[in-house]
Amino acid sequence: MGSPPLWQVVSTAGPYAVRFGLMRRFGPLASARFDPHPPPPGEHPTERALCAATDLATALAERFQHNREIRGTAPDAPGVYAWTPTRPLRLADLRDTGALRLGASHTINTGPRTITRMWARAIRGAWPDADGVAYASSMSGRTCLALWAPAADSFPAAPDFAKLLNDRAPGWQLRVQSAAVEIGYAHFP
Repeated sequence: MGSPPLWQVVSTAGPYAVRFGLMRRFGPLASARFDPHPPPPGEHPTERALCAATDLATALAERFQHNREIRGTAPDAPGVYAWTPTRPLRLADLRDTGALRLGASHTINTGPRTITRMWARAIRGAWPDADGVAYASSMSGRTCLALWAPAADSFPAAPDFAKLLNDRAPGWQLRVQSAAVEIGYAHFP
């Protein structure tokens, strides 16, 4: 897989605020499909996770999937990062027939998260140098990545792009609105 820009929508305020390139040590989260952290949920110093998409619309679809409303003025001050990895990523590909080759099926992309987290732990154990997995978003069907601890050295010093979701820079709200229309979500800048 090449290295297209990756997109991530994060909280920039509140207890779960995220800086660029910060990978989550706490897990597994009930909402995360491919967390490699062993149960029970807690801090795991050797495990990390970060989810990203290969396009803005999918990143927004994933982040705002519960109410399908993109709200730039939410209390957690949503922000968007885009970056290009500094090296090719080593990913287990779960899209298309990739899941079949691993002994799973395409439902790994949409099935119960308790099962997909077991797969993540198995893949991590069998391929410890893997940077993570490429999978099909359960929302858009497009490519998402679950990046793991080995990917930590693939982040540039700064993102190529960083904006708050409610930023009024010329063209930014039009871009977010266009993505909202594309995925059928309401948009409240």
